[in-house]
Amino acid sequence: MRALILALAVVPAGLAGADVQKVVASLPGDVEFEAPAALQDMTEGPVWLDLSIAPPLDPSWQQEDGSWSGIVCDSHGEVSAKSVSVPTGSNHLLLEIRPGSPDRHAANMISCNYAPQYSTEADLGHVVRIKGCYFASSIAIPTAVQWILNPLPARDCGLGD
Repeated sequence: MRALILALAVVPAGLAGADVQKVVASLPGDVEFEAPAALQDMTEGPVWLDLSIAPPLDPSWQQEDGSWSGIVCDSHGEVSAKSVSVPTGSNHLLLEIRPGSPDRHAANMISCNYAPQYSTEADLGHVVRIKGCYFASSIAIPTAVQWILNPLPARDCGLGD
């Protein structure tokens, strides 16, 4: 009994018995009209996500007032959003990411990163990056799966206290 109590004290809260899957992907993927394998292989449960999204696949985002628009990277740095709808390159895998509040979900961030290879006369060039700790839940819909990633505290992915 003493060993069990000690083992639980060493494992961060929320991780006892749960494996955190790492999902690292870049969009668009290598195969046209298919989501990258890392997204296709995702399973329900805690996820450490590191996702880069390059043009022409710019996500849509829900602002704090509830309105939706295409993400605009006027400058580089952090972007605030209530929810992000990510184009995966596939009509058979839909992805919505809810980053949560910065005070409770400090590991989660959406940012516009400088990427000169995508620069045009109208845009300095950017890649949208979404990373953090989430709980992945799937919803089966005809001919597709929709993934909704809800925010988890960093400790649930083994980071921080």
